[in-house]
Amino acid sequence: MKNVLLVDDDPVAQFLGKKQLIHAGIAQDGILIASNGLQAIELLLEYSEAKKPLPELILLDLNMPVLDGFGFLEAFQGLDGALRDQVKIVVVSSSDNADDMRRSRELGASDYMIKPLNADTLVGLLDLQPAC
Repeated sequence: MKNVLLVDDDPVAQFLGKKQLIHAGIAQDGILIASNGLQAIELLLEYSEAKKPLPELILLDLNMPVLDGFGFLEAFQGLDGALRDQVKIVVVSSSDNADDMRRSRELGASDYMIKPLNADTLVGLLDLQPAC
């Protein structure tokens, strides 16, 4: 993965998420941060319009202000199909509620992880080779 977008309103989760991504060797070109779903959608649209490389992976929290993870997933479905096809979404949430997991997948998330973000689990989900 070259670029990753981490969408979480918690600065500690952002910091730890970045550390885990770096440790796993994911996001060779960069880690983008958005504090809510609206910022994430705006960032994706900005990158798409400017022809900048889009994130290949979005790590998405569910519980955030302004636009939560479910709202992001719904808005994401309204984006251009070519843009959507380039991005894999993994929900990373503290919720272990089966309804949240089901709804996330129905709205387009490919995987669901319970926080905290763990590099080994993420590498396994993404079927990547671990960093040495």
